[in-house]
Amino acid sequence: MNTNFQKFLKVLNTDIMEIRLAKKLYTINLVVFVITISLMITIYLGFLIEILLGFIQVLSSFCLLFVWKRIGKENQRKIFIYWKMVIVYFILWFLFDWKFLNDWIIYLVGIGLIPLCIAWYFISILKSINKGKNDG
Repeated sequence: MNTNFQKFLKVLNTDIMEIRLAKKLYTINLVVFVITISLMITIYLGFLIEILLGFIQVLSSFCLLFVWKRIGKENQRKIFIYWKMVIVYFILWFLFDWKFLNDWIIYLVGIGLIPLCIAWYFISILKSINKGKNDG
C-alpha cells in the first residue's frame, strides 16, 4: 500500500511540475513579447529585443518536449507548425536574395512583422496549453 501511495505522489508531483512549467513559459514569453512590442517605438531597441524573444521562444518550444505527451494532439500539431515556420523563416532569410527590396521593407517586414507574427502564434499555443484546450 505504501508503494502505491508513493507512486501516486510521484505522478501528482510530475503533474504539478508540468503545469508550472507551462505557466512559467507562457508568462515569460508574454512578458518579453509585450516588452518587444513596447520597444518597437524606438525601432532599434525593438529589433534587438526581438532577437532575445526569438531565442526564448525557440528554447521554450524545446522545453515543451518535456511535457509533450500531456499537451494534446492539437497543440502538438500547432507546435510542429511553429517549428516549420521558424525553419522556413531562417532558410528564406539566409538563402534568399533580398537585394531587390527596399531596406525599409526588409526591416519592417522581414525583421519586424514576420517574427512578431510567429511569436504571437507561439504565445497563442502556450495559452491554449495553459487553458487545457487540447484534445488529449
